[in-house]
Amino acid sequence: MIRKLRLKFTASALASVLITLVLLMGAINIYNYRTIAHNADQILYILKENHGVFPDLDDPFGTMHKPDDYSKETRFESRYFMVEMDTDGSILMTNTSKIQAIGIAQVIRYAQKVYSSDEQSGYVNNYRYLQYHDGSTTCLLFLDCNRSLHNFYNFFITSIVVSLIGFILVAILIILLSSRAVKPLVESYEKQKRFITDAGHEIKTPLSTIQADLTVLEMDGLQNEWTDDIKYQTKRLSKLTNDLIYLSKMEETPVDEMLEFPLSDVVSETAASFEARAITENKTVQTDIEKNITYKGDQAKIEQLVTILLDNACKYSNPNGKILLSLHRKSKGIQLMVYNTCDSIDKENINHFFDRFYRQDASHNSQTGGYGIGLSIAQAIVQAHKGKIVATTSDEKSLEIDVTL
Repeated sequence: MIRKLRLKFTASALASVLITLVLLMGAINIYNYRTIAHNADQILYILKENHGVFPDLDDPFGTMHKPDDYSKETRFESRYFMVEMDTDGSILMTNTSKIQAIGIAQVIRYAQKVYSSDEQSGYVNNYRYLQYHDGSTTCLLFLDCNRSLHNFYNFFITSIVVSLIGFILVAILIILLSSRAVKPLVESYEKQKRFITDAGHEIKTPLSTIQADLTVLEMDGLQNEWTDDIKYQTKRLSKLTNDLIYLSKMEETPVDEMLEFPLSDVVSETAASFEARAITENKTVQTDIEKNITYKGDQAKIEQLVTILLDNACKYSNPNGKILLSLHRKSKGIQLMVYNTCDSIDKENINHFFDRFYRQDASHNSQTGGYGIGLSIAQAIVQAHKGKIVATTSDEKSLEIDVTL
């Protein structure tokens, strides 16, 4: 239990850290990338509005087209070229006087690629381009963003490496501190288990005394409806106490011995023991049990599991109801299914059926003698065998409990 709690805490904390790092690094890198594109587009629009050249800083008209970070060095730092094409895609003019890193042939290939894409702006290799029309002429401006993109990619790789290192360091800290983080929960849980066990043993003593006194009274001929009621209620309380103690022990030592046993025979014998009860209550029990299924587990607890499920089906099935038990070997393991009809069932609350003391109908539970703890024990037994148990209803007039071992 403590190990599971630590694992859940560690997994949740690491998932939170990982999601935070991914979102943070993603936001930073996306912002950087968009900033590079935005700055490049600003320069391209300056060139567009000034016919392929940078305006003079002293020119009042030119200052209308400059971004805030534009300086005298911008024209010398920016490497770009320009291509003009006619309506059929033929090259009219190329201007590569402001760049030395690319030849005419490559310029033409880039221009034709952008012209055929019909995109107004974007990237071709490490060049940011702007395509616009000037009368019947198509103009294409290309700005070399190699240095900016190179810096971006370096930062991107660095951010990933730093994030991974940070994540590993945080993971180590979380793992080391997880026991301290869950310590209050563990202490509370241990106190709860200790209280249940101690209280259970303390309650059993006066209950045994009451039952012994009732036996003496009955032997003296003082049996009446009041003593019968006391006897019935003490039996219910004794069963509840035993179930709570058993459930607490199940969480401490889930299984005694894992030995292979004939599961088909155990399920068949347990189902047969309920046939007389079903006949008395005008209910039918049908079985569909595959033969020769063996299972490695705690035989006593598996037998108790089947007993709990059948007892639950008998208690809460409607008058003249139908109970079906099946056992089959499936690809995912061994499937045990218990189905029963009922008057009504709330589909929204079906997931709470395995909660301790959950009772959908309190009046019905008082009549059947249930406390809502049987399915909790069934779940504990299944989990101790690394299995899965689920409750479903298809029409809110029946309940199906499926166990996969």
